[in-house]
Amino acid sequence: MPCPIVSVSDAAAKRVRNHDCWVFRDELEPSPDSIPNGDVVELADRHGRFLAYAFYSGTSHIAARVVSTDRAQPVDRELIRRRLAAALKRREAIRDTNAKRLVYSESDGLPGLIVDQYAEILVLQVRTAGMERWKDAAVDALRSLARPAGILERSDKEFREEEGLPTVTQLLEGRVPERIRIEECGLQFWVDPHRGQKTGFYLDQRDTRRLVRELIQPEQRVADVCAYTGAFGIGAASRGARVVCVEQQEPLLELLRENAMLNGVADRVERVAADAFYWLEAKASQGERFDWVLLDPPSLAKSKADVLKGRQALHHLLINALALLADQGTLVLSLCTYHLLGLAEEILRIAAAQRSTRLRVLAVTMQAADHPWVLQMPASRYLMSWVVRRDGPPAA
Repeated sequence: MPCPIVSVSDAAAKRVRNHDCWVFRDELEPSPDSIPNGDVVELADRHGRFLAYAFYSGTSHIAARVVSTDRAQPVDRELIRRRLAAALKRREAIRDTNAKRLVYSESDGLPGLIVDQYAEILVLQVRTAGMERWKDAAVDALRSLARPAGILERSDKEFREEEGLPTVTQLLEGRVPERIRIEECGLQFWVDPHRGQKTGFYLDQRDTRRLVRELIQPEQRVADVCAYTGAFGIGAASRGARVVCVEQQEPLLELLRENAMLNGVADRVERVAADAFYWLEAKASQGERFDWVLLDPPSLAKSKADVLKGRQALHHLLINALALLADQGTLVLSLCTYHLLGLAEEILRIAAAQRSTRLRVLAVTMQAADHPWVLQMPASRYLMSWVVRRDGPPAA
């Protein structure tokens, strides 16, 4: 059965030919009103020339997501399987851990599909109506390609609403325990796949955690702010540092405690239940000093409309975080907010100027290699970290 044909604007056609994967609703000419949500459509330019096969959304601002630009290769079960096999093959290069992202949506040619591996368990998210139609094909392929002990679906995020989909958390295969123990670069962590943020662990910060851990020295004082379950702070404590982990949610602090015990560093990790904004401000006013401040806030601007508010929030965090740095102290700022990435250095410069602080950049990192970003898809790069060191004593 032929796919519905959807014509797109010249600007959208140019982007698709240049390997961008998104077509927005106002770029459809005209906007169709009879295509079912999640159908595969054929994108064409104004002259009727084939561009791509894509998932169509009748509800999202992103109206079409490109799956295949090969006219001879429409979307079918074999394409899904081939894309999954290729994604898993690429992840074989990720070493020193049994926890990684196996599939990252458009970056692996499978728009809307996320698959994370925790030891022998897979946690899957379906973010688009189009991929929802092909979920069974993806699960069947994962069974044979990865042979997991269990597959859990965690399609419980707000992005499902924009696609007109209900939130879903369900067991798809085998058995998934309440806790999974993973390994990363010689450390071990408990992961809660059923209730944890994202799919249970911040896999995308692996490279930055490794870098920071290598730089931290014994007996240094470290503030791990927005600590989640303590991966950064426990890595610092494993190097002999004395760490304060600040996290607002008590259940996360309990898991952090268990992770500290699991790695034999509980005596070097202090847990504090507090809001990051208030804790930083209070410690700055008290004149506390740390050799390291690790700042990894949640997304501060989920859309363009939130940028001003997000910018103000980030500035407030940085003003107080910089005040906590000792002479030659180091700040690690991590941002998972795509809309603020281009503004982050400017905001950091302004905050540093207000604190009369000169900062040397030691490193800039991005999301780990199993979260690949595509040059023609800027939104696929969503995480950056800046490692900056105070160049001189704290201002009076």
